[in-house]
Amino acid sequence: MIQLCNIGKVYANGAPALHDVSLKIPAGDFVCLTGASGAGKSTLLRLLYCAERPSRGQILLGERNITRLRPRQIALLRRQIGFVFQDFKLLLKRSVFENVALPLQVQGLDRQTIHSRVYKMLQYVGLEYKLQRTPLELSGGEQQRVAIARAMIGQPRLLLADEPTGNLDNELAGEIMEMFERINLLGTTVLIASHDRELAQRFVRRTIVLKDGHILSDQRLAQARPQNRED
Repeated sequence: MIQLCNIGKVYANGAPALHDVSLKIPAGDFVCLTGASGAGKSTLLRLLYCAERPSRGQILLGERNITRLRPRQIALLRRQIGFVFQDFKLLLKRSVFENVALPLQVQGLDRQTIHSRVYKMLQYVGLEYKLQRTPLELSGGEQQRVAIARAMIGQPRLLLADEPTGNLDNELAGEIMEMFERINLLGTTVLIASHDRELAQRFVRRTIVLKDGHILSDQRLAQARPQNRED
């Protein structure tokens, strides 16, 4: 369970991003945050990833308040959270394999375990035949798949994705959303931020519309599937 309780966020330059936001996201849910640019979608994801701290309010993951964690605690928490960045943040001079393996290397896993898990993950996203390519040799859709593989390699309980289909054509965007849907059906809580509400509603269980830092609407969709993980 994710709980945001009266969250407010004002940046150092005085720009307000979120105003008194409260919501609950059950474990195993598949949610889209949508709204215009500047609505607060990315800020909310960054708060959940502990890349930003709220100006007020608290955030609970399960029973744990994550709003004032120390750097070491944040590093450990992020092993449970995958993040797909809007600009991918891939290491351009490293191979696909090396990019996906990096989180496991940071955890200190042995080489054999890393190789096995990375290869299986690249099979899952359909890129096992390009594991020695660099990101610059891949299409935009393939780079997005690498970013998803890297985010999922640590088997996180929560997956966050910031505008994961923003730079893709309609066909590729649909394929990426189908991948998130499959990940969710395996039990991972998935929370995406997207301006494309129409696309998202074909796949997600719930849409939360933000406007100027406020929750404008929160809709549970008819095609919601039963949840399969409890926290």
